[in-house]
Amino acid sequence: MTNSLISIIIPLYNKCAYIGRAITSVLIQKYDFELLIIDDGSTDDSYEEVQKFSDQRINVLKQENAGVAAARNNGISKAKGELVAFLDADDEWLPDFLESIVKLIEKYPGAGLYATSYEKIHLNGNREAAHFKNLPPPPWEGIMPSYFKAAAFGEPPVCASAVCIRRSVFDKVGMFSKGRRMGEDLDLWGRIALSYPVAFTTKTGAIYHEEAQNRACNAKFTEADEHPFIESYKALYKKEQTAVNEKDLMLYIGRLKLENARQHVLSGNYGRARQLLSCGVCTPSGIRKILWGSHINRFTHLVWKWKCKLYRRSTS
Repeated sequence: MTNSLISIIIPLYNKCAYIGRAITSVLIQKYDFELLIIDDGSTDDSYEEVQKFSDQRINVLKQENAGVAAARNNGISKAKGELVAFLDADDEWLPDFLESIVKLIEKYPGAGLYATSYEKIHLNGNREAAHFKNLPPPPWEGIMPSYFKAAAFGEPPVCASAVCIRRSVFDKVGMFSKGRRMGEDLDLWGRIALSYPVAFTTKTGAIYHEEAQNRACNAKFTEADEHPFIESYKALYKKEQTAVNEKDLMLYIGRLKLENARQHVLSGNYGRARQLLSCGVCTPSGIRKILWGSHINRFTHLVWKWKCKLYRRSTS
């Protein structure tokens, strides 16, 4: 395993101020790797920043702007390694990220996805470890007891900048869903978790920079899409004959629908938001299960704020 090439993919779009930090965090890693930087039609000086690095392991590919999913997929199609790791252009790895990933792969070769814990730097500059639920307390590594239960109640246990996937897995579950403004990463992790075990370590391997400008998660949309995994699980769950706990999966779907409803409220699509909140997994009982099991108090407050706004709209 230690001799296997690891292909690292960085999608790049207008991240001139951060791409150098991301590249530097890759170049200090151990193990044999190639770094594929997919310039998704940047209009700032991002490409020029990349050109400052002369390391032969770096390969820069340019494409017309098509979105982060298309950029990652382009990288996957060009990757030479048996393993594919991802890093966003405004995030960074800690020096032993790949070391932690390789240890997971060697211990759990049957897993389809390998991930480490991560830290977040908030908009105010404060640094905080991600809060996970329904995972053994740190220090711990192993196969997640239930990816979907952990994802339903806590912060996302898999971060796009702290994950590695076998190339053969893409052949089975497909790549990132293109044409989505958000959620294409969670969709892929979910599709993998329906078919494979997910290996995880509570050791921090990456830093997620919330304070970086132009992050997709900070964008405001004028209309809302369905979360792609809500569609994917309907097509895959019965077909795959998976051993996933159905109750855990439904709780996760419920949380995605709550988030989807929030997006519709922000976009002014109040009727669609009401429809989502009236679904079977978004009953008051289901919502309470999700909210009471979560450490994200801000999320709790926002959900009740959205419900109150919906109520006012429906009675006005």
